[in-house]
Amino acid sequence: MKVFIIAFLAIWLNIQTIEAADGSVGYYYPAPNNIESYKTRTRVHINTNRFARNNIIKMITNEFLSKPHPPRFVIFTKGTLSEKLIIVSMVKGYLDTTYRARALLEAMTKVVRRSPLFKDIKSETVLNFFDLIRILGFKKITVSDGDKFSYQVSLR
Repeated sequence: MKVFIIAFLAIWLNIQTIEAADGSVGYYYPAPNNIESYKTRTRVHINTNRFARNNIIKMITNEFLSKPHPPRFVIFTKGTLSEKLIIVSMVKGYLDTTYRARALLEAMTKVVRRSPLFKDIKSETVLNFFDLIRILGFKKITVSDGDKFSYQVSLR
């Protein structure tokens, strides 16, 4: 019983710390169920800025809006420099596991590679979504089902 209480307190304190550090928790998404840290294989490009980050999000949004069916999620940036990428499902039961969130992010790799920002980078086999998005200066990606689940990746 003591082990259960200690484990519960540790989880609760961790969630409270996350909520205090991230103003988006509880507003755009619930406290993350899974937090990962990813060491990218790239560096932030010296000329990236808020404008470039917002442009890539517009491009991704337009790609999904051009499909014949309504988008299943919204994607936007937050933070004073738009360095946080947030994806929230608009459909119940979608993006409700870590695996589904990772699959969506992997699918976005091809969309981002087609961007004019990355046309000169030969990244077909080496760089994934995390690497490409880090070049633009994003620091954190959060994917949520819009209800109870969130998956978060800190890029370093």
